[in-house]
Amino acid sequence: MKLCRLVFIYVLGGLVGTLWETFLNFINGNGFVYCNGSIFTPVNFVYGFGAVIIVACLHSQTEWWRVYLIGAVGGGVVEYLLNFLEEKLLGTRSWNYDGKTLNINGRTTLPYMAVWGLLCVAVIFIIYKPLSRFLDKIPPDIQKTASVIIGAIILLDLFITVSAVLRYSARNANQNAFTALGRILDRYFNDAFMLKRFPKMKFS
Repeated sequence: MKLCRLVFIYVLGGLVGTLWETFLNFINGNGFVYCNGSIFTPVNFVYGFGAVIIVACLHSQTEWWRVYLIGAVGGGVVEYLLNFLEEKLLGTRSWNYDGKTLNINGRTTLPYMAVWGLLCVAVIFIIYKPLSRFLDKIPPDIQKTASVIIGAIILLDLFITVSAVLRYSARNANQNAFTALGRILDRYFNDAFMLKRFPKMKFS
C-alpha cells in the first residue's frame, strides 16, 4: 500500500464523512451544521483516519462478510480510542453515547459498530477498489506530487485545528495564553468561532 494512495483515501473518506454528517443534520431538522471537525478543509479527521485504517487492514480481503465482521469490531475500537484520546489529550469530547442502546462507556455502541461494518464494506468495494483502478491510470510522478501537496495541507490543518482546540479548552479552564501563537489563536479562533465550528464539542 503506497503512502500517496493512503493520502487520497484519507481525503475521500473525510469528505464523504463530512457530507454524510451534514446530510444527517438536515434530515434531523438541525439545519446546516459544521461537521468537518477541522478549520480549513472540508475533510473530517475521524472519517479520514477511519478510511485509511479500513483500507490498510482490509484492502486485500475479497469476502464481503470478512470485511463486515472485521470492520464492525475495528470500527468500534477506532471510535472508542479516538474518543478516549480526545478526552485525555484535549480535554474535550465530540461525541457521547451515554443513554444510547448497548453503548460502551459512552464512546461507541454495538448498533453503531454494526453500521461501521456496513461502512467498511462500502469503503472497500464501492470506494477503494474503483479508486485504486482509477489511480493505476495516473502516472506515479503526478500521484506523488499531488499527495505531497495535499498531505502538507492536511498536516497544517491538523496542527492549527488541534492547537485551536487546546486553546479553546484552556480558555474554558481560565488559562491565559503564554505564547504569541496562543494569543493569535485566541484572536482569530475565539469561543464564538469554535462553538460555531465545533457545536458538539463538550469539555470533560
